Amino acid sequence: MSKFFKRGIHNKKFLYEIENGSLKPLVELVNSNEDLVLQIRDDYFNVYYQGGNVAKVTSSKSVDFDENYFRTHIEKSKENWEEIKKKRQTTMALFKKGLFSDYIDTVKSAMKYYWDNVLEGKGVAEKMAQHQICILNTNQTEYTVIDLEYQVSTESIFKYRGKRKTKSGGLPSPRFDIVAIRNSDHRLCVIELKKGTKALKDPSGVQEHAESFVHTIGFDKKTKNAFLSEMNDVLQMKKKLKLIDEIVFIDTTLEPEFLYAYQNNPNEQEYKKGIILDFEMQKRYFRYYQEYKKKDNFAKGKKVIWLDENCYLLKD
Repeated sequence: MSKFFKRGIHNKKFLYEIENGSLKPLVELVNSNEDLVLQIRDDYFNVYYQGGNVAKVTSSKSVDFDENYFRTHIEKSKENWEEIKKKRQTTMALFKKGLFSDYIDTVKSAMKYYWDNVLEGKGVAEKMAQHQICILNTNQTEYTVIDLEYQVSTESIFKYRGKRKTKSGGLPSPRFDIVAIRNSDHRLCVIELKKGTKALKDPSGVQEHAESFVHTIGFDKKTKNAFLSEMNDVLQMKKKLKLIDEIVFIDTTLEPEFLYAYQNNPNEQEYKKGIILDFEMQKRYFRYYQEYKKKDNFAKGKKVIWLDENCYLLKD
């Protein structure tokens, strides 16, 4: 992370590599492949496949990804870490040679095996849903996604100012799932995605995410304007890279809005009882956790976009 603590490519040499230099073919590869998504960070960018980060890029000669993707055992103690490091270095060498397609294919394959056989699918469903939402909500749809997994730095102008602390007593760094533009009024929206009722209870539930927004981005006029400016810069760069159509824009006179998206989980069961919860029952659970706390309830009344199973279009 650079000294700016905000989204954007601030290094001019790196920016040239992306727009006109050795990284331009990688951007073109992402543009031509509907399974890939590029997200701009703070002087680096990530390439995602099905919600998993397959490339953290800081220059044409510097790429990173999770070495755990090459694991084959559930228990870390059984892994051959020397072999894993060797595979990782060999894969990174493909990137440095400009063989971006080969690099992406290798990491994708390793990541999928890791998710299916080591993680056994744990935590994967929401990542994949988030990815599909990003892919399908572009340009002429009701919402245009411009960023995913926005984590607020403790050094940011809109750092957390609430009462919560980390286990070590420090400031939390809240993470928001989706940043999108609602094209009907061009308002910037911060959207928290939930899938399944087990993700609704704090910590990191419905109430906590709303509280995080109020005490970071939504804290005051200064923080709201800073976020609008930052996301507008990201949008302009994505338009320049042809990742988003020129027609999309943010009305920076409107304050950012926080809302939720909840996707139906057809296999959702009531805790301990084993009773399948249909979509209407899941909605009732969501509303309960959204409304139950009377004091300091920042979630109450916030808009919810309901997504049925296998539906990823954000619609009012």
